[in-house]
Amino acid sequence: MFAHSARRQLAALARNSRASSARWASTSSSSSPGSSNVWRRLKLFGGATALATTSYYIGALYPPEFAHLLSPRTAPPPLHPDDPAALAHIAELEDQLQHLSVLQAHRAREDKDEWYETRPYLNLPEERRVNSLTAGTLKGPGKLAIPPLVRAKHDASENWIFIHVGRALCGHEGVIHGGLLATLLDESLARVALLNLPEKVGVTANLNINYKAPTRAHQFIVIKVKLDEAKGRKARVSGTVEDMEGNVLVEANALFIQPRYAKLLNSTAVRHMLGEPSQSKEPITPGTVAPVPVKLPGGAQTLVDSKNP
Repeated sequence: MFAHSARRQLAALARNSRASSARWASTSSSSSPGSSNVWRRLKLFGGATALATTSYYIGALYPPEFAHLLSPRTAPPPLHPDDPAALAHIAELEDQLQHLSVLQAHRAREDKDEWYETRPYLNLPEERRVNSLTAGTLKGPGKLAIPPLVRAKHDASENWIFIHVGRALCGHEGVIHGGLLATLLDESLARVALLNLPEKVGVTANLNINYKAPTRAHQFIVIKVKLDEAKGRKARVSGTVEDMEGNVLVEANALFIQPRYAKLLNSTAVRHMLGEPSQSKEPITPGTVAPVPVKLPGGAQTLVDSKNP
């Protein structure tokens, strides 16, 4: 009887011992994965922090295009025309214009003899130029710093117009104002249209514009225009604004109509503004008929045509 009771107690002790060992083992095994998870999370956090820091500094040094649109950098104000640095700025832009790969490629085309070059506004008298929006009011450093360079077909069917748009022409900071682009398109489309009207005089009947992408400030653009139809007193034209990489920024088409009283008008000023067709097949380069910076009495500076000062 006594022996049987002792065996029961020993069996109970053994069971309790095994249960305690199992609980200890369970506790030990559960603590190990928990510690591993903590270290794993710390490593992930450290890696994410390093990646975020690296991305921040790379983005600050080389921000993507959309970052400029969302948070544009403030640019300095345009130079005053009398500032000596303005002359250097204009000369630098003129040099950049002459070395544009798009312009050089166009000058080397197989059909280059079918094209001529001109610089509108240069033959426009100063008393008229000062009251012109694009030739006078918007002329200067940071705006339309240099006169546009036009490559046009002798048959007046097509134009390529190279223009530099400065930072002082923005709507949203860093992006050229859409109204300014509409103005440039109106004048560029008009050049082809008017040269195809009987009296070379016309007015804009309608102008349709589709903005495809933002036009960044302080860059060269090319406005490509072609004649769609010329019939009597009406001329229809279309064109695009493109950057130097060939991206289409704006599309447009327009209808121009010659007024019935056009024969009574003096079209000389209009022809001067357009840049009358030249018979020369030579490109316009500095020192030939391109505008060159000169100093005026009193220190003022301007651009003049070296052959027509």
